[in-house]
Amino acid sequence: MTAETSSNGDAVEPTLVDAFLEEKLRPPSTRRRWVRRPRLVGALDSATERALTLVAAPAGYGKTTVVAQWISQVDDRAVAWVALDQADNDPVQLWTHIATALARAGCRVDDDAAGFVASNRTEIVDTVLPTIVNALAGAQRIVIILDDFHFVRAQACHEEIDFVIQHLPPSAGMVIITRADPALHLGRLRVSGQLAEIRADQLSFDIDEASILLATAGVRLSDTAISELLDRTEGWPAGMYLATLSLAGRTDPDAFVHRFSGDDRFIVDYLTEEVLARHPADVRRFIISSSILERLSAPLCDFVLETSGSSSTLHDLERSNLFLIPLDPEREWFRFHHLFGVVARAELQAEAPERVSALHDRAAQWYSAHGYVDEALRHALAAGSTSRASQLVQANWIRYVDAGRTATVQGWLRTLQGLEAEADPAALVTAAWMAVLSGDELSLNRFLLLLTSLHDDAPLPDGTRSVESAVAIIRAMAGFGGPVEMLACAERAVELEESGSPVGLAFAHFALGHARYVAGDTSAAISVLTKAAYSSAAPAIIKSFAFAVLSLVEVERRHADRSHDYSAESMKLVESPAMRIMPQASMAFTALGESQAAAGELAEAMVTLGEGLILRRKIPGLSPWPTIHHLLVMGRVAIVANDVPQAELLLDEAEQLMSRFPDGMEAMHARLRAARSALHRRRFPEPIEEPLTGREVDVLRLLQGSMSLAQIASELFLSRNTVKTHAKAIYRKLGATSRSEAVRIGRRRSLI
Repeated sequence: MTAETSSNGDAVEPTLVDAFLEEKLRPPSTRRRWVRRPRLVGALDSATERALTLVAAPAGYGKTTVVAQWISQVDDRAVAWVALDQADNDPVQLWTHIATALARAGCRVDDDAAGFVASNRTEIVDTVLPTIVNALAGAQRIVIILDDFHFVRAQACHEEIDFVIQHLPPSAGMVIITRADPALHLGRLRVSGQLAEIRADQLSFDIDEASILLATAGVRLSDTAISELLDRTEGWPAGMYLATLSLAGRTDPDAFVHRFSGDDRFIVDYLTEEVLARHPADVRRFIISSSILERLSAPLCDFVLETSGSSSTLHDLERSNLFLIPLDPEREWFRFHHLFGVVARAELQAEAPERVSALHDRAAQWYSAHGYVDEALRHALAAGSTSRASQLVQANWIRYVDAGRTATVQGWLRTLQGLEAEADPAALVTAAWMAVLSGDELSLNRFLLLLTSLHDDAPLPDGTRSVESAVAIIRAMAGFGGPVEMLACAERAVELEESGSPVGLAFAHFALGHARYVAGDTSAAISVLTKAAYSSAAPAIIKSFAFAVLSLVEVERRHADRSHDYSAESMKLVESPAMRIMPQASMAFTALGESQAAAGELAEAMVTLGEGLILRRKIPGLSPWPTIHHLLVMGRVAIVANDVPQAELLLDEAEQLMSRFPDGMEAMHARLRAARSALHRRRFPEPIEEPLTGREVDVLRLLQGSMSLAQIASELFLSRNTVKTHAKAIYRKLGATSRSEAVRIGRRRSLI
């Protein structure tokens, strides 16, 4: 995770990418003044024996309240609750939250649920969903509850939910709470008897529930007036709650009910206005101004409303009204009842439309300064500030990519492009990086062409010194222009970033170190790669890249121990499931595989390198350089492992990729020629006068690594003196005078 900057450039503490996770996974607590609805709780108890229970009705019907009451009485099954919002209209986000909720309910999908989903983000249906279904099958009775499912509109999400519903074991069920019917196969479920439905007609208050509500609020109405109020509101719970608030304290509540005309189409607006009007002017202003916020906290409200004392106001509203709902046990975060929030926002729009944009803008500032990126972006867009939105995306793309949330960044960019904000330098730079990560060279060239026409010397939010520097780093790291361009761009990037931030300099140092390795200047490569690898500001993927290339450099310099240490550091940085599945993590596998081979672990090395190659090929079109390095390493290891056909295929592919670049390839061609020469010697080995015995070959293979003779003896279950005798025989037969020379001759003669 990297440090962030606020919209004004101030550093803030890094926060979790999913900042409101705890609130989303916590069912609402039942409240003393809720009307108990045993008939609906009983209906839910029966309904949830089926695969899917659909609780569907428009806003204000108390859907969530009823399900929360049911949960409070459930003792024979576990509950995995997820309160969905706009950000969950994305498969990775959706299943991350569901998997995490299941883990909280005792149904563990993976030790790291978020990492598991992120690491398999391209294989949700093939890997994530079957794993979840299997976990459910092995768990006790459990129900998954998805609240506010109307926020989920993506076809992929609907298809995935359908898949899980169809494969739910008998011990599991799902409850979907929504304002509109989802695009699931409801007809098929209905016919098969796997669907239970609770809809608006059942959720409407009956006469008994209406009477209890009024009595709880201390409102006395005649039976006739209660029936009339039910008719006017059609039993709509939200309308009844609002009417109760408006009736409280009136000397003649029956007369107030009679004043409603039968054809009044605006009863809810009227009742809401009555509720708002009964508050002091400052409280009313607080309510309608803060209604732009999906979540409210005292510090946030103080900042957005440019006031103080919001904490007291929020807690007074919660104690005295039914439309402010706490989101956490500490009562630090709240939200308005959905319906009430809609009406309050309408009041704000009607009374002070000129304030709406300013309020959203201040909300974006607060959320940005406190690291709540999704919320900050949403308010920036609502304020019409595409520039601020672009800055937010650019400032945070590295952190989200490091967390396996590349798809989220790409979604942000699509939104900005839809608003014609693509010409913003920050958005263009981020789009160029996303093109690199997705292997879209055509789009990358288009973005770079647009960026080179801009003359903007201002630092970028992600820490890069300028647009020119960002373009240089991208060209150097992507490497589509070949080694000469890579080296020139990397040198220019370092020159520019020397006066920039540590983050930009870490990128530039890695780009330069890699370019120097490609050019064969290993000594110069080490100095800058070390700076990138040990930079505290560098994101994990850049550090992993740097350690991996350092490992390759040290192999060429015949420093096996250092190479091993660097490869271990590289792998450590991509151990999280979210990182390990990224194609960009393949370089860590390249380094580890070569290190394992150097230690004589040929079988393990080929497995590691095979996994890395599959990883790299997940996204066609990525930068060719990590692929070239991997093919050369895997080809060399395949030769030592005596897999000649595999080695030929790997080296042929490397040569084909390298043929794209006519200039600056001397060192790379030398590496390829060396591998080809080793392959030739493997196919046509030189005869030796006195062959090595099988046990001597075993010892020679282990001499490749860093093991001592005593360790080799232990590995082969021999005495140290016996191994020493074998080593002397090996030196004599090969004409070698040292361990390293014996290994070199053995490799040349394809003995190991």
